[in-house]
Amino acid sequence: MPIIKVDTVDAYVFRRLHGKVQFLLIQRRPDVPLGGSWVGFHTTIESGERAVAAAKRAIRTVTALEPDQAFSADFVNHFYNHTTDEIVFSPVFAFTVPRVSSVSLSEDFAEFAWLDRDEATSRLAFSGQRWAVRHIEEIIGLGGIEAELYRIGDGMVDPQVKTDK
Repeated sequence: MPIIKVDTVDAYVFRRLHGKVQFLLIQRRPDVPLGGSWVGFHTTIESGERAVAAAKRAIRTVTALEPDQAFSADFVNHFYNHTTDEIVFSPVFAFTVPRVSSVSLSEDFAEFAWLDRDEATSRLAFSGQRWAVRHIEEIIGLGGIEAELYRIGDGMVDPQVKTDK
């Protein structure tokens, strides 16, 4: 019987540029698992670590970017890992970065790209990833009152996450 695991997190970085939302996707090197695929950020949550802190850590580690706002994407990605017979649940977060940000990729990744929603979803292999990008753009991407409902900050969830409030 499969076991249920909740020890990973997914994150998507976006920026607002000229009134449009752009998502940062990264491409795995060809010689690593899922080589050549375009992805958002995915990492394991360390013991005692909050999920949002793990997501922020993944972004920093992979890109050297410092997110300035954090949001709950109001979505939990789920998938079946056939190699381990596990059903995996990953909370999804969205982070903004300044419009002009320098990306410095870690060695596991070959390229990065800032993409609009349609181009981003066309590059993502898994339906949960594509759904997350569409959902983030719809509820958070353009800002406003609804986006503020999903903002994480002001000590509510993770005091390590900076906000611009």
